[in-house]
Amino acid sequence: MENIKDLFPCHIDSPEAMLSLGARIGALLKKGDILALIGDLGAGKTHLTQGVAKHFSYTGAVTSPTFNLIHEYSDTPLIHTDFYRLDKPEELLQIGWEDYLEREAILIIEWADRFPELIPPGSHWIKIQHQDTGRSLQYAHH
Repeated sequence: MENIKDLFPCHIDSPEAMLSLGARIGALLKKGDILALIGDLGAGKTHLTQGVAKHFSYTGAVTSPTFNLIHEYSDTPLIHTDFYRLDKPEELLQIGWEDYLEREAILIIEWADRFPELIPPGSHWIKIQHQDTGRSLQYAHH
């Protein structure tokens, strides 16, 4: 059985390839897993999430939850969150972060490195970096 770590490091040269990688990751995730994404604006965090959602046959729009903070995708086990606009960990705790961690769902976090102390051990950390020819992705250890 393939492991998420086995997919990295890798180079992605198009949005379609990022979607495909997301679908491969989605096939390896199970309820209770956390996918912590790190990367600058426009790195491809949301595209990767779209690919994961595609694996679960979600056909609606998958957009970054920058302003809503959390999106739940109906008929999938996915919860998608974004720490970008948060200034303090207390803000996340006020919206019930601990409750989301206990749900029987796959939790995908954009900008996870803003509050790494709130991400449980055993989470899958993926770092996405811009390169001239696309994106470089690495499995990061936290």
